[in-house]
Amino acid sequence: MFNRSIFFILYICIAAAILTFSVQCSSNKQEPEKTAENTQHQWLNLHDSAKYVGMQTCRQCHEDKYQTFKETGMGQSWGKATMQKSAANFHQNQPIYDKFSDFYYKPFWKDSTLFVTEYRLQGRDTIHSRTEKLDYIVGSGQHTNSHIYNVNGYLYQAPFTYYVQKGQWDMPPGFENGFNTRFNRALGAECLTCHNGYPEFEKKSFNKYYKIPEGIDCERCHGPGSIHVNTKKQGEIVDIKHDTDFTIVNPRKLPYHLQIDVCQRCHLQGNTVLKEGKTFFDFKPGMQLSDVMDVFLPVYENQEQGFMMASHAERLRKSPCFLQTNKHGVESFNCITCHNPHVSVRTTKRQYFIDKCMACHKQPHEKSPQILQTKNQDCISCHMPKSSAVDIPHVTITDHFIRVVDKRKQGTTVG
Repeated sequence: MFNRSIFFILYICIAAAILTFSVQCSSNKQEPEKTAENTQHQWLNLHDSAKYVGMQTCRQCHEDKYQTFKETGMGQSWGKATMQKSAANFHQNQPIYDKFSDFYYKPFWKDSTLFVTEYRLQGRDTIHSRTEKLDYIVGSGQHTNSHIYNVNGYLYQAPFTYYVQKGQWDMPPGFENGFNTRFNRALGAECLTCHNGYPEFEKKSFNKYYKIPEGIDCERCHGPGSIHVNTKKQGEIVDIKHDTDFTIVNPRKLPYHLQIDVCQRCHLQGNTVLKEGKTFFDFKPGMQLSDVMDVFLPVYENQEQGFMMASHAERLRKSPCFLQTNKHGVESFNCITCHNPHVSVRTTKRQYFIDKCMACHKQPHEKSPQILQTKNQDCISCHMPKSSAVDIPHVTITDHFIRVVDKRKQGTTVG
């Protein structure tokens, strides 16, 4: 009996000591610093209950952002086939000829409706003719306009494209060199979820849509807006100069690797493979892209200068600017370091981008002053030269691989 009492008292003492130690540890534990890394899981609109509300809802409070964004390449990415939307020159009388299939294509307006006729000739006789009405134009008009037609909600790409920089009609990318699918290229979710805002999609189909937006919208970069809108209607206002509004993602508040994931959801071109159970509609800003999909990139041996049209993120990640500033996981150099997504690059003065370079390169290389003098103080033309893309003909784009270019072997890095 005596031994039992001793053991009981000893047990109580040990338990009390453990409890005291635990309380002291808890009280001494410091509150974690509220960094972007620690708060990313708090974005409320990542929850499945958050719904998309559309750009016109955002516009009610953000008219200034809406007006400038609508002029950007993203805001102009998709629209109805109207004369105002088209950047093409229809006064060129020469039809597009595909020598591989022996078909001609002639786009034309009839009143305010756009059509294209496919035909084949035998001598002077027309032995085949097919005319389709076009419903949508894809592309901001900075590089290309491609054309889409709608058959009871099923979307298909038409076999002709206008290449703006050269003012030239030709076959669309992927239709050349014997691969002309004529009017049969179906536009699946992978295409539409990058070239446009999220449409209402028939999940059991490949290319049937119920409602199609007109251009990439606010929620592609900020995520679903319903929670944000509802809290504001209830009078819950956050002073974003001092605090973070977690009802909707602000990409600038994300850690750098999640910031670039927002951009490379569409600006990282390769072979995309969805994770099991995922769809092209599942990624939301603030998520890790690799949780939804993997993107496998082509490698061109000994062709460092070769890159695809939408490879901005891949090229940027090669840049010393990106590698050196982000190697310790610190939020630093990224797409939005230089780009304001709400304002068109076409209306942004070049000096704005040069100033972004000089903000970091305050002590330039000893040769830089004399070089800059001959290059009109333009860092970009030397370190981000324009080039053609390996997958899109007749276009010239800015290479986002920032480096010192060896002119003897264009596209490689010196040192």
